[in-house]
Amino acid sequence: MIERKMRSEKAGVFWHLLLYPLSLVYEVGARFRALLYGAGVLHSSRLLCGVVSVGNITVGGTGKTPLTLLIAEFLTKKDKRVVILSRGYKRTGSGVALVSDRNGVLLGPDEAGDEPYLMAKRLPGVPVVVGSDRVACGRYATELFKPDFIVLDDGFQHLKLRRDLNILLVDGTEGFGNGYLLPRGILREPLSRLDRADAVFVKGRKLKNSAEDLLTRHFIPSLHFTYRPSHVYDLGTGARRTIEFLKGKTVVAVAGVANPESFFRTLDELQVETAKKLAFPDHHSYQAGDLELIKKEAGGASMVVTTEKDGVKLKGLLTGLPVYCLAIDAVFEEKDRRDFENLFAPLLKGAL
Repeated sequence: MIERKMRSEKAGVFWHLLLYPLSLVYEVGARFRALLYGAGVLHSSRLLCGVVSVGNITVGGTGKTPLTLLIAEFLTKKDKRVVILSRGYKRTGSGVALVSDRNGVLLGPDEAGDEPYLMAKRLPGVPVVVGSDRVACGRYATELFKPDFIVLDDGFQHLKLRRDLNILLVDGTEGFGNGYLLPRGILREPLSRLDRADAVFVKGRKLKNSAEDLLTRHFIPSLHFTYRPSHVYDLGTGARRTIEFLKGKTVVAVAGVANPESFFRTLDELQVETAKKLAFPDHHSYQAGDLELIKKEAGGASMVVTTEKDGVKLKGLLTGLPVYCLAIDAVFEEKDRRDFENLFAPLLKGAL
């Protein structure tokens, strides 16, 4: 209920009055923190390599993981040594941890966090380091791997670490919501902080007019990307199949991500017959009751289909059921792809 009101531009006077004081407190804190960094009271550190940050200014899913993978893969294909840094949200450990090195994955999803583990699996040979202190993570990574570039996952608010390219992600259908900060709206920071972005990557082919106008006023270039399902794979055996494998199948769809409706829409577009759609909170840790519910709903279906992020946590738990993960890639249209490469050109030449 509250989340729907946060995302709505027509939440009503009552909800705006109720949440306004909390939003005001949040805004004062955000502005004061930015002021301390701007005045040099809080220090920002630079690493001995290039730093590319991928993040957002709103809560919820904007495609950070697929974009982080795309950027890391792009730089790797340019013969650059790359390391990914991530917070490792909801992982069981603490401090700096090495999820993977150039030889393979070293930690499981519980110790690493679901998204860092997924990135380590998807990009073998690219080390992944997790920890809440990105400066400590970065220093650890630069000493151990001597990278040319570090890709900082979900780093737009992490002012403690300086970056050479600051990429902001925006969901084209939501834009910046109702323009208010948490919890009255979905903004993590005031919109004036857009000026930190070197470019905005928009998920979807269109951006809400109000958001587009705002980017134009800030002179921030915008590029559009979309999700494209690449393949499915058996969660138990790892056997890979083409997308056509799902067509005409009756499935139970399971998603514990920030925007489960996006996943469900993708299945609809693939002409998959969905017997039941089960949505769980983002980064959900599946319990016995959840598994029983999934098994019960899957009784009359051909299989369970879930996201890759959920798959890393469900593997080995849904025994006796055919469970498939849908792999999603971020892709740019041809023009935007050229703009994407041009954005990185100065960095690759060492001009930044």
